Amino acid sequence: MDPDDPITVVRHEEQLRVRTVAEPVERIRYEKVVVEEERTITVTVRREELRITREPVDRDEVASGAATPSEDGPRVIEMVLHEEQLTLGRQVVPVERVRVIVDRVVTQEPVDATVAREVVDVDLIP
Repeated sequence: MDPDDPITVVRHEEQLRVRTVAEPVERIRYEKVVVEEERTITVTVRREELRITREPVDRDEVASGAATPSEDGPRVIEMVLHEEQLTLGRQVVPVERVRVIVDRVVTQEPVDATVAREVVDVDLIP
């Protein structure tokens, strides 16, 4: 070995390499269910009622003959009265759209590990 030749030593050290692997952690299932509930609503319902108004005959009407009894005999007057009836119907209508969205959340996780490295010491020997 020539004293002018340099002596070389290759120093090594460990480097930390971390990678991620996607692992399934949870299974999600969603269902639509029908929930029944009692509803009470108030509806306005109309009906016709017969109301008879009696008024005294004016003396002028008696004198003019307008208030004389009919010569045909008693007359029957027929009227049809109406009332509203409730009918119940149901209709399914769309009211809301529900979307399921998967968000990817990125966080920083510290990783602690011990790594080794070589140290080169040069000692002089007398």
